[in-house]
Amino acid sequence: MTKNIKSEGEIIHAILSAWGAHPGLRLWRSNCGVGWFARGLPARKSDFGAYPVRFGVPGQGDISGIIVGGRRVEIECKTETGRQSADQIAFQAAVEKFGGIYLLTRSLADLDAEFARIGLRR
Repeated sequence: MTKNIKSEGEIIHAILSAWGAHPGLRLWRSNCGVGWFARGLPARKSDFGAYPVRFGVPGQGDISGIIVGGRRVEIECKTETGRQSADQIAFQAAVEKFGGIYLLTRSLADLDAEFARIGLRR
């Protein structure tokens, strides 16, 4: 019996656990956001002298990767009711324009089916 996965975090974890060691691709978690630093140490926004350091690309997938042969893959994980932001839609368009694969998935089973369509199986 398969556990019903509800949160994006659980979906991401399930995907990386199931596909992370696959010989036909490499996947990694892609974070996007901002951290606050003061003199090179993590800080709070309110700390005197703290400055923001942004990381990631707005709209990028939750998981990035590359398939044997060099094709880029981006995986955006959403809950059953989750919707893409405008930045995510624009990032998807850019990936697809340049020949990459962008997959919007709501479960590990969804991703298994999408990968099967391009010839990858667990």
